[in-house]
Amino acid sequence: MADTLTKTLQALQLHEPKLIYVGNVTGRALRTAEAISEDLATNIAHGVRWHDATTVLTEFGCRLFLEMPPGHVLTELGREAFSGVRTLAVGETSFTHALLVAAKGKVQKTT
Repeated sequence: MADTLTKTLQALQLHEPKLIYVGNVTGRALRTAEAISEDLATNIAHGVRWHDATTVLTEFGCRLFLEMPPGHVLTELGREAFSGVRTLAVGETSFTHALLVAAKGKVQKTT
């Protein structure tokens, strides 16, 4: 599967990132299209360095983590691991609410 993804990504015209991308495989900031492409293609075959990646994100100033559906485990882990960081599981609310939270910089509990 990783080989297929690598070939597919090589066929695309990729551009340098405008935002910081933190790789799943390395848990480090990647700043070139080539490095990001390799991470995307190979992360399916490697363990995710979640704690390393989220630590790097907080070092870069990230203060809001949105977890895409399904689930909320990473939201809870982030809440426990990083004081001062807000977390929100989008699957437990709505994408619209998540956008509002990101725009306002506030996390509101949902029922």
